[in-house]
Amino acid sequence: MLFYSLIIVAILVGGYLLMSIDKINHINRGAVAMFTGVIVWLVYMLRGGDFLSLMHPHEFSQGMLIHKFVAENIIMRYVSEACQVILFLIATNTIVEVMNNNGVFDPLTRWLRVRSGKRFLWLLSLLTFAVSANVDNLTTVVLMMTIMCKIVSNHSQKIIYACTILVAANLGGSFTVIGDMTSLMLWVREVVTPSAFAIGIFLPALATLCVFNFSLATMLKGKVETTSTLNSFRGDDSMLTSWQTVTMLVVGIAGLWAIPTFHSLTGFPPFIGALCVLALIWILESLFTYRINGNLLFVKRDHLKNTEFISTQIILYYLGITLGVAALKECGALDFARNWLDQSFHNVYIYGVITAFASSVIDNVPFVMTGMNLFEVNTQSPDFMVNGNYWMLLPFCSAIGGSMLYVGTLAGHAVIDTVNLRLSWYIRHVFWRMILAGAVGLLVFWLVNS
Repeated sequence: MLFYSLIIVAILVGGYLLMSIDKINHINRGAVAMFTGVIVWLVYMLRGGDFLSLMHPHEFSQGMLIHKFVAENIIMRYVSEACQVILFLIATNTIVEVMNNNGVFDPLTRWLRVRSGKRFLWLLSLLTFAVSANVDNLTTVVLMMTIMCKIVSNHSQKIIYACTILVAANLGGSFTVIGDMTSLMLWVREVVTPSAFAIGIFLPALATLCVFNFSLATMLKGKVETTSTLNSFRGDDSMLTSWQTVTMLVVGIAGLWAIPTFHSLTGFPPFIGALCVLALIWILESLFTYRINGNLLFVKRDHLKNTEFISTQIILYYLGITLGVAALKECGALDFARNWLDQSFHNVYIYGVITAFASSVIDNVPFVMTGMNLFEVNTQSPDFMVNGNYWMLLPFCSAIGGSMLYVGTLAGHAVIDTVNLRLSWYIRHVFWRMILAGAVGLLVFWLVNS
């Protein structure tokens, strides 16, 4: 049985490494995630009875059909949890896409047109930090990179500003339960609560961003080389009035922030609240654009291409990762790793540093999901109880690690798809700055949560 567990671990490690270098091997990471997720379960089933007797001695008896028990009681449990995250992301991505296609964010482009390079850096990063707290990092990066590229014409400056967008998006998403896939997973698992989570990570995340910006600003000299004109055409004929734009923005942002309260009051899964907000946004869009486009034209408009593509990628990728980590958990490998970590370190800050450096090379989503399944909620240990330091450090340190090397996040890959950002340049100019900023952030985290 140990031999089969090692095979499962080897397949997953190889798959995660392939996903991290998808820009080199040109293999879709969603496809790799799905393939490895299925293969490891096929390996698991070769010794399924032994694994079930080890991990589920009370629920499984020898008279049961192995494949039926695994499918109905194990795999579906993990997939059900994953679907909650996926539906939430689809809803929030679509909310932002609908708002963007109706010009809700166009005023940001005009507001950000400043000539001072350092002032633009701070405005851009703080705005990205705030937006990422409301929607996932990938959507934020796509939105902010689009805005930045409309303003900045110089390629060298674009690269520097792209770096601060990536770092700000990762850090901004790490301090709210709706801001990143990693923190959303923890909320769905009910190991953190929205308010305590935000209070514990906001200052460390902001301090990390500030230290990074102060360091990165030394690379900027002179003024921002801006484009001569701004193109506000969005690919359709919709044009909202000022009050309609403000209304849609207020409803969208207020709705996103109300999701945790909705979950707390009703006990419904978070994605139910997200779908409700999406419905309101779509109703508003229908009312605001009906007279402009006519109902028939509105139905035929093709304006959700980005959301459809991103959502498809996320669904396949996240389901594959879920299946892989579930097999890792069910074969007993994570129990072995937990015992070894307890005996060797038994310090959540060391776990955090390991998470940061591992997330810089291996995609942060599977690594955080692995860490989430590594330990259970322990009411006897302050670090592992609900809202304990361990659960907060997972998304925060993965955000730091995903910013140290852009290969560690989906948002990082979106950045290099937009600008020609070489890994060697990133290592020379960003890697050490992010290590310094991350160290300061961990120190602030220790002061806030000790």
